[in-house]
Amino acid sequence: MSPGDVIRPTMRAVIRKGDLVLVQLKQAASGRRYLTLPGGRQEFGETMQQCVVRECLEEIGVAPRVGEVLHVADVMRGREGGMRHLIEVLFDCSVPADYAPRMGTHPDKRQLATIWADLSDDGPQFLPRYDLALNQPGAPVNLGRLNSVIP
Repeated sequence: MSPGDVIRPTMRAVIRKGDLVLVQLKQAASGRRYLTLPGGRQEFGETMQQCVVRECLEEIGVAPRVGEVLHVADVMRGREGGMRHLIEVLFDCSVPADYAPRMGTHPDKRQLATIWADLSDDGPQFLPRYDLALNQPGAPVNLGRLNSVIP
């Protein structure tokens, strides 16, 4: 089994401010920009909640209050040499009311900024398309398989 065959647990923070969601604005090597929820891969020995806090500190410069699980998805991410399978867990999170979007101490290599995005207007820019579930009251917890090919 190669390292690419391993299913990677990944945690994501869903941080809302009214109709807006806090996201990372990223740019692919092709120049195309896209949006992702803050978060990343869980490290060995780390709880899911600890992972969300660590990743948010690194990427968006704040330790969120981590609430309940909102959604789980099997994400197939295209990458050089094939596909990577991620199990992504989305948590309902909150940040202090005075939080201003910023980059964290170790942002993702493609991250340009941290911004508030409108799910209705900016939805097509999400990778994967979590906006579809986040905009739908009563969306299932298990979102099934989602593709996330970086443009």
